[in-house]
Amino acid sequence: MKKKTSENKQGSETALKILDSLLKDSGQKKINENQIIVILDALASADDAEVVARFPAVLAICARRGLELNSQTLFSRYWEASPKRQNLEKLLLVSAAIFKLQGLKPPGNLNKIAASLKTKFGDLLPAGEFQLSSGMNISIQTLENTLMDYLSGYLQSQAHRANPHQTRTKTLDVYMDRLFSPKQKELVYKKRDGQTLTKTEREYYSRIVRKKLEAIASDDMAEIAKNLMTKTGKCED
Repeated sequence: MKKKTSENKQGSETALKILDSLLKDSGQKKINENQIIVILDALASADDAEVVARFPAVLAICARRGLELNSQTLFSRYWEASPKRQNLEKLLLVSAAIFKLQGLKPPGNLNKIAASLKTKFGDLLPAGEFQLSSGMNISIQTLENTLMDYLSGYLQSQAHRANPHQTRTKTLDVYMDRLFSPKQKELVYKKRDGQTLTKTEREYYSRIVRKKLEAIASDDMAEIAKNLMTKTGKCED
């Protein structure tokens, strides 16, 4: 029995490693139906609510890649009343409702599977949470948040790949806002882009902005900043 438990745990860990790789995915990694089944099964059987919450994100990967869910493959390993099967069924049912609520395209067959399960479990959304066979309560809001976080991260990564210069510009704007007032920031960009400054702007730039830039460009200042950043998170006396 211990050997079987150990093998199940090892299988779950392998599935989660595959999942983590997919959630950081560049869109190029290959995945097949069998891997999806293993991952969904591992998530539905996990004893950590944060791990279970990734379930809808896996379905989003399926939808994006045109993979369809096969109900026979999903459920054939379990008998009808199996607690593990019921976990899968509840998560599929709730995930379908979340996809519909958010106006997202579901993977193929998900709505069909959910429709067949609704007569068995009813509508789980109004309760706000549901219970797995282990007794663990799963928050529907957490499932939804995890799904939307994944989709948001994926869209940002796609935008960066499509236009990395634009992403760098947005990051630069964030740093500029921390160091310069709006007027100072405007002058920095004008100087960078070779635009002509008025006499008043030139004087202000020389008197204030240039001195800030000199400080930022200082090797000593950069070394201090790097040293302090490496200490971030450490307890201070």
